[in-house]
Amino acid sequence: MKDTVAIALITAASTLSAGTITGGFAFWGTRRQASEQATRAREDRIEQRAIRHREARRDAYVRFLDLVMQTDQLMTAIWIQPPSTLSPDHYTRMSDSVDELWKVLPIVLLEGPLDVAGAARSLCGLAAEEWDCLSDGAGSGDDPLSVVLGSEFLRFSEQRAALKDEFINRAREALGGHLPPLTA
Repeated sequence: MKDTVAIALITAASTLSAGTITGGFAFWGTRRQASEQATRAREDRIEQRAIRHREARRDAYVRFLDLVMQTDQLMTAIWIQPPSTLSPDHYTRMSDSVDELWKVLPIVLLEGPLDVAGAARSLCGLAAEEWDCLSDGAGSGDDPLSVVLGSEFLRFSEQRAALKDEFINRAREALGGHLPPLTA
C-alpha cells in the first residue's frame, strides 16, 4: 500500500508540476500577446491622430487658399476695369474678402507650422497693402492697358504670385505632399 500511495503522490506532483509549467507558458504567452496588442493599439491611435491633424491642416490651408484666390480675382478686376464699370457691390465684396482672409489667418497660424503661418501672414499683409493702394484710387485709370502695364499693378501681381507659390510649397511640405507616393 505504501507503494500505491508513493506512486499516487509522485503522479499528483508531476501532474501539478506539468499544470504549473503549462499555466506559466500560457500566462507568459497571453501577457506577451496583450503587450503586443497594446503597442499596436497605441501606434494605431498615434497614426489616427496624425491623420486627423493632417486633415485639419489641409482643410485650413484649402480654405485660406480659396480666399486668397477669391481676393486675387476681385483685386485684379478692380485694377483692370474702369471704375465706371464696377458696382459698389464689387468694392464691398473686395473689402469683405480681405476681412475674411484676416479672419481665417488665425486658423492657419494655429495649425502651423511656422513657415506656413509666415507665408500666410505675408499673403494677408500684401492683400491689405494692395487693398489700401486700390482704395486710394491706384486702379482708377480709364485705360485698362495703362493699369496692366503700370508699375503698381505689376509689382502687386508678381508679389501675389510669388507669395501664393511660397504658401502652396510650404503647405505641401507640411502635409507631406512633397514626398513620393508610397509603393505597396
